[in-house]
Amino acid sequence: MSVRRRIITGTAASAVVVGVSIGAYAAQAPRHDAGAIAVVDTAGVLYEPELLDAVEAMRFYEPTVVAFFTHDGGPEARHDDYALNDAVLEHARAARTDWLSENEQKFADDLFIFAVDPEGRLVGTYFGENRTVSEDAQLEIQDAAKDDFRRGQWTAGAIAGAQAAADRMNSPAIRRPAGTAVASVVSLATVVGSGIYVLVGMNRASRSRRARAAGDRAMANVVRDYDETELHTHVIPAESRYGGAMLERFAGFQRGFRELVELGDTARAVPESDYDSRRVLQTLTHYQEKADELDQLDDVIADTAAFLNRDGSWPEVWARQTEPLRDDLAQVEPLLGSTVPKTMRGLAEAQQLRELATRTSVALDRMREELEDRSLSPDSALDRLREMRDELSGHLDALAGAVSREYSKVKAEQQMMERAFRSDGYRPARRSTILGTVDPAWTWFTVSTFQSGFAAGTSKVEQSRSSSSSGGSTSGFSSSSGGSFSGSGSSSRF
Repeated sequence: MSVRRRIITGTAASAVVVGVSIGAYAAQAPRHDAGAIAVVDTAGVLYEPELLDAVEAMRFYEPTVVAFFTHDGGPEARHDDYALNDAVLEHARAARTDWLSENEQKFADDLFIFAVDPEGRLVGTYFGENRTVSEDAQLEIQDAAKDDFRRGQWTAGAIAGAQAAADRMNSPAIRRPAGTAVASVVSLATVVGSGIYVLVGMNRASRSRRARAAGDRAMANVVRDYDETELHTHVIPAESRYGGAMLERFAGFQRGFRELVELGDTARAVPESDYDSRRVLQTLTHYQEKADELDQLDDVIADTAAFLNRDGSWPEVWARQTEPLRDDLAQVEPLLGSTVPKTMRGLAEAQQLRELATRTSVALDRMREELEDRSLSPDSALDRLREMRDELSGHLDALAGAVSREYSKVKAEQQMMERAFRSDGYRPARRSTILGTVDPAWTWFTVSTFQSGFAAGTSKVEQSRSSSSSGGSTSGFSSSSGGSFSGSGSSSRF
């Protein structure tokens, strides 16, 4: 699939999902009038004509009897959280039994009561069982009226509360906050997913083009140098341990060259319109990696021939072999002076690492002189270079263990640190060197991997230390005089 087709597909998918969500939301709009309206204003704070007009204009999801009840609870209500609940229930039992179910244990079906106690500063909402809403929704309905109530605007507050209830009672899933959120998330996820789908395709196409171009350049180098590489193998001494191993690698180079030619033919046959495909990206990446591998290998074969025969370029070759180790040795002092905390710089392992770095740097300089005067053979020089690299790895590993134990005295945290060091620690040797090419399985511990392992380990320990948990609680209808009454509703203060 081309990037253009991805754009068309992603746009179409977004339009369909967003359109369906909007259509479903619109189709589920409330359309019922209030079945009946009752106003019991015993506190004398409501302007009934305005209240009736507002409620008659409201739309409910199901026909609903809307009742307003005001009550002056007096000073006692300011200290009794159940005062309004008690007043509503007492009035219903005494004068409005139609507000109760047949057994008077619940509020009547299809009923919504909005109540306020201006003196007690209480607002309540009560529901028939087929109109009930969650406790959180009850509080939201009550909250909708509180700003008006605090300003003494009792009618406006009652209207706001009734509207909030109409928006929530029996609302279909897509009209509830959670449902709307889900629909919005799904729509947004589709849009974002479509965008990601397009961007992934564009990214793959770009990476495929880069892989193809890089593969072509590396392959051109391999083809150009093939005859010269073969000539180098004719002068590599087979009796040398490293020379013999490199000649074996050349046999793999020849097989790889044939594979590379086939991969190149496959790469050239892929139309650019398919570059956004994962399969094509894998194919072109494999082509690039194989071409880079052989391009690198023919350089190492040339270096091996030059070094083992000590021809005119051997000093440059030797410098390339020692460069990774010299780079690490140069980073030892900064490591001990910055990465390792001050409290740990006096560790015996740290001092031993510092001494090793100094000793090894001097030894490398001496080896260069010994190679120059031929008192050291190329094979022996490579052997000693590997021993130095392994010794540095061992000291870095030992320091990692000591730092883990010093950073925390808790066994679990020590293990966390050690796992981070091990995870980031040993990496494959560079394939651009003779040692790394002869033994691809050889790994070493570098200063940079020590630094990344320390950062990862300390981060995990600190995250573990700061983890915490929390919880909460809710409550429902309560009454000090309700007996066995179990209707739905609650009240809160404003």
